[in-house]
Amino acid sequence: MSSAIWFLPVLSAILGILALPPFGYYLLGFIFLAPLFIFFLEEKSLSRLIIGTLLFRLIFLTFTVNFAFDPLLVLTSAIIFIGLPISFFAARIYLKEKIAFAGLPILWAIWDYLEAQYSFLPYFSVMAGSTLGSSPFLGLAGSGGIITLTLFIAAINALISCLIFKLINRDFKKSALTGTALIGIIIGGIIFSRYQLNQNRFFFSAEKSNLTVALLSNNEKFDEEFLQFKTDIFSEKEKKIAAYLTQNLLSRIELDLIGPKIDLLVLPEDMIDIETWNDADEEAKIKFGISNAGILIKSYRQLAKNLNTNIIAALTTFQNGKRYNSAVLFNRRGELVDVYNKSHLTIASEYWPFGDWQPFYYQYLAKITPDLGSDNVMFNPDYRYSKGSAKLLTSEEFKAGLAICIEIHYPSHLKNLKKLGAQFILNAGSNRWTTLGLKNLIELTLNFRKIEAVWLKTPIIFNGLKDYAGIIMPDGKTYLTNFESQDKNYGILVAELGDL
Repeated sequence: MSSAIWFLPVLSAILGILALPPFGYYLLGFIFLAPLFIFFLEEKSLSRLIIGTLLFRLIFLTFTVNFAFDPLLVLTSAIIFIGLPISFFAARIYLKEKIAFAGLPILWAIWDYLEAQYSFLPYFSVMAGSTLGSSPFLGLAGSGGIITLTLFIAAINALISCLIFKLINRDFKKSALTGTALIGIIIGGIIFSRYQLNQNRFFFSAEKSNLTVALLSNNEKFDEEFLQFKTDIFSEKEKKIAAYLTQNLLSRIELDLIGPKIDLLVLPEDMIDIETWNDADEEAKIKFGISNAGILIKSYRQLAKNLNTNIIAALTTFQNGKRYNSAVLFNRRGELVDVYNKSHLTIASEYWPFGDWQPFYYQYLAKITPDLGSDNVMFNPDYRYSKGSAKLLTSEEFKAGLAICIEIHYPSHLKNLKKLGAQFILNAGSNRWTTLGLKNLIELTLNFRKIEAVWLKTPIIFNGLKDYAGIIMPDGKTYLTNFESQDKNYGILVAELGDL
């Protein structure tokens, strides 16, 4: 094989990176797989097919998920994806090459999905179909979600690959037929997309919601005064200081929200990042076995009373000796009425499946950064979380499906919440851990939320630390506010779902 053909997987990776947010040149999504598909047709060696595919995937993942880059995670994910060249090679042996190539879009969709689902981190937001999340083709997600979009993209790329071959071979008649088919499919995709978005709009308007929500997002400076607390076991003096600081922060939020009628205020995950292990709230302990975070729970209860609104806040809880990433619901009377415990945990920050073993590069970091292991789940089991199970947070006024942080990247989780009767999906998150690629993470996640909202025909409301506060409607319309303003370390979006 000539050295020039090795450039094809690299070219595909570069085009794919540019097609996805934050660059967002979605039209490149229609061609970014074509060089790789041509490579598949031209290369007859299985080992070289595997090497070329790994080269493509490693470059692609390194730059698209740079915010969560880890050599172990990226490599294991790419290894899953080598099922694609192996299955294509087998199909070419046992079936005719034309049949194998015709089935390549299906094979692509299968292995793209399997990699996204079974990697240590969910990679659905960088599946091929995600290139269309902010395009006129978004409505195609209404019938099958990310899978349908990925099949559509892969089919277009396969046809473009065929067109290139026909033109190279100067078969202009078949080139014209292939080109006509391409144009027809693209126009048909736009028409069906618009139809589906209109249907979603009609479907939601028939079940109009008058729920008014306030979504708060903040930056890291918002709670920087709490960095003075060096451990999670507070002295009585520290408890008083923390309670004062908490009340001071919440009073500013209260002033901004006095006036408009609000049915639900959502606070981001770990908005105030303290756990206070030796600080229980009596009601929380009796009802749900929560033995920590009393300062936050008491403060949020009082805020709910003062604003006469329901409040959902995400924070760390200890329940019956187990540590959870939880979302708690207060009603208008300040009563703690429901708790959801995160059911999809994040590797390396919430759980670690390899016991006492760590990759050598983390062992090195632990040596040069002694504080790294003090509250890191890889080194300290006390900070590992337990899994909850999918459920709704239910009040007298609504049924909310919760997706805490990374859970928004699991379509199966959201589908389950929809089946349980969720009226909307709430994604409360935190990007506090992000040191590189924040814009990439924010835009990729926003893009993927649009696909899920259209697919489920359900509003997705969201907020977070270092993230937008926003609402995405079932027709893809999006309303956003930033997580900071010129004079504040937070931003608030207030909207009535039925009026959007």
